[in-house]
Formats: sequence, C-alpha cells, structure tokens
Amino acid sequence: MGLGKTVQTIVFLYSLYKEGHSKGPYLVSAPLSTIINWEREFEMWAPDFYVVTYTGDKESRSVIRENDFSLPLLLQKEAQIKFHVLLTSYELITIDQAVLGSIEWACLVVDEAHRLKNNQSKFFRVLNSYKIDYKLLLTGTPLQNNLEELFHLLNFLTPDRFNNLEGFLEEFADISKEDQIKKLHDLLGPHMLRRLKADVFKNMPAKTELIVRVELSQMQKKYYKFILTRNFEALNSKGGGNQVSLLNIMMDLKKCCNHPYLFPVAAVEAPVLPNGSYDGNSLVKSSGKLMLLQKMLKKLRDGGHRVLIFSQMTKMLDLLEDFLEYEGYKYERIDGGITGGLRQEAIDRFNAPGAQQFCFLLSTRAGGLGINLATADTVIIYDSDWNPHNDIQAFSRAHRIGQNKKVMIYRFVTRASVEERITQVAKRKMMLTHLVVRPGLGSKSGSMTKQELDDILKFGTEELFKDDVEGE
Repeated sequence: MGLGKTVQTIVFLYSLYKEGHSKGPYLVSAPLSTIINWEREFEMWAPDFYVVTYTGDKESRSVIRENDFSLPLLLQKEAQIKFHVLLTSYELITIDQAVLGSIEWACLVVDEAHRLKNNQSKFFRVLNSYKIDYKLLLTGTPLQNNLEELFHLLNFLTPDRFNNLEGFLEEFADISKEDQIKKLHDLLGPHMLRRLKADVFKNMPAKTELIVRVELSQMQKKYYKFILTRNFEALNSKGGGNQVSLLNIMMDLKKCCNHPYLFPVAAVEAPVLPNGSYDGNSLVKSSGKLMLLQKMLKKLRDGGHRVLIFSQMTKMLDLLEDFLEYEGYKYERIDGGITGGLRQEAIDRFNAPGAQQFCFLLSTRAGGLGINLATADTVIIYDSDWNPHNDIQAFSRAHRIGQNKKVMIYRFVTRASVEERITQVAKRKMMLTHLVVRPGLGSKSGSMTKQELDDILKFGTEELFKDDVEGE
C-alpha cells in the first residue's frame, strides 16, 4: 500500500500497447472512490491512451456507450472498440454485464482485489463469466482472514490449476510447520509479485506504532456495567447467548469504549449549545479517549504535525467534529457518504501547500482505500477494526511514497475491555499473513467462534465489578 501499484499497472498496460504486444482493450475495475485518482494517473503516465470512465446513472452510461464504445461499422465486418481502457466500478461490472461481458478484453485489472476473496459473491461470479485473455489483481492485503480467501483469489486467476479448495486446505492445514510454509511459498511464487516498502523505496521514513491504553471515564464505566448486567443471562447461560446476540453486546461495548453519547439515552441528557452541537467540556469529560486526544492534539499541533484520525463509526466522527470545532482546529472529513468529486476535493485541500487543516477525520473502511495523504505524519486509530488489515490500509494513507517524515501511529485501546481482547485476536490474524504471504503461524478459521466471542466479552469484567465491591 502506498507503493505505486496504480502507476506501475498503468505503465505496464501502456508498454504492452506501445511495444505492440497487445492492442487492448483493457478493463480496469476499481472502488468508485478511487476512479478519479486512476483517471489522473492515466493522464499523467499514459497520455496517448483513450481512457473512458464508465460511471454515472443509466442515461449517462447509455450516452457513453453511444459515443465512446465503438467506431462506425462502415467497411469493417465487426464493430471495433474505440477506446484503449475502460475504467469502471465493481457494481457496474455486475449491473452492465450484458454490455461489458460481450467485449473481448485483452487484460483485466482489479484494484483492491481482496474484493474477490469470496467465490460466492456476485462480483466474483459475474467477472468470471467475462471473456478475458489475461488477469491482474492488485491488493496490499491478499490474505485477510484465512487461507480459503487466498485460494479464491488464485482460483479466479488460474481456475485450471487451483480448483480443489478442500485439498488445498488439507494440504496446508498445519501452516505453522516450516516445510509447509516453504511449500506454499513455492506454489505462490509464479502467481504473486510481492513488493515491500523496503524493496521499492530505500529511503522510506520509519513508522512506529504504539498501543495507547486508555481508562474508561466514570460515565463510560456506568454504561459498560449496565450493558453487561442487562445482558447477564445471555452472557452466563450454559450454552452462552447465540452468536448474533453476543455480537450485538460486543458492538454496544465497543460504542461505550468510544463515547457514551453514541447511545441515544446518554445523548438526550447531554448538554447542548444553542447551535445544536454538544457542550465541548462535557463531551470531552464523558470519554477517556477524548480526554487523551485533547492533550495529544495540543502537543502535536505545537510540534507542527498533521493528523489523520480513523474511526469505524460515522456517528463517532460526528462527535469528533463537534470536538474539533470546540478546540478550534480546522479539519476535513471523508466517510462512506462522501463520494467522487467531493472526496477528491477534500484530499486536495488537505494536501495543498500551506493548507491550514490540522486534522483529517476518516472512516476506516471508506478512508482506507486508494487515498494519498502523505502530507500528514501522525495517524490516530480511535477504534480498531475487527480486521487488522483494514487498519493497515488506513495508516498506509500516510506511510507511503511521498512521505518524508517519520510516521507515528497511535492505536487507542481501552484497558481491560473488549477492545484489549480484540487487539489480541487481531494479532493472531496478522501472524497468519506474515507467515504465508511473506516468509515467515496461524489457524485456518477466519470468523470468530462463539468461544472467542464469549472470551472477548468477559475480558476485564472481573476488575470492573471489583471496583463496585471495594467501593461499598
């Protein structure tokens, strides 16, 4: 991530064309939010390419097809494709399958290709039916949870060779053994070109990640205990609650670790200013994380740093907006509701020379893909994602080519809470990636078992309730 996959791919396609190996057409499928960036890079690195961006509503796409798809028939027997590259989103690959699937593509490029990790998804099945000579998958995270996902990517690339999932999983069941790891690396070798930042950019500034343990505020402790006691039966029945109810309890506990105002009952009682935003002082004092963030941002501002703040919850980003307004900091924001042009404008404003914006608020999933924010040198992960690879995608927005300062990553984890236990589970997933994708344990399973959920939910509860007993 941040190694220039986009540029390398464009130059690769351009050289295929220029050197006469292939006339195209080439199909590039990417997340909608990154398409503007792909357009820019094509203009810069492949100026002679006729690139058609195929997005928009039904009518817009009809106009594009009419004007940009094929040359007039005249003397030729078949309609010739007019463009060299068609740039489109995942969704339109499925929606306009009838049109796009009828074209014979010289090469397919899928950006953020971990989207193909599930062979039951519509995107996988539809794209598999397209007529494609060569396939190129781009991803910084080829292995997110387990070996099954890696197999599906390989199956998409070369279905003739990788067609037996059970056999593959059986063969590499004990991936902690050295000979198994070597065997898997040899198998992956011909299909995977892996680049590390150290290989590509020798002078890449260092990055340091620190886990910052945060205490719950009094208000948070009150709500945390309330969630646990309200769900006492689900947590303590012999069979435990069902998986769905346990996940709901976990989400409530994660919200509580972020800020009590995420619960409507607390938000209603919270002091509000005449303009509708929350009273800053009460907002900060209600959350251990915000109290820490307030102190950290003052020091970071004084030190001339610029900060990216990631949260999984858009409602938490709303609270962080109120907080930044209260503190008087200028900021930008991107979440799933901000798309296309507006998103790129926010990035351009933040990256502009002499920009006054000190912070950039981003949702982990929406702000973690294909965005370059190397003008920031500090990343704060306000709450960790279930999947550690999404957090890595997030902080790679700053730690990438173009960065000339050391990058500091601060991960907020509430002490003796579900967050602390989730962090430990995430570390196990990272070990699997480390061993399989580049030299160097892990289990086959990706999703959490009921036992793991139980374990996470009960982590730290003894200490929390001990405070009550001692206080009586």
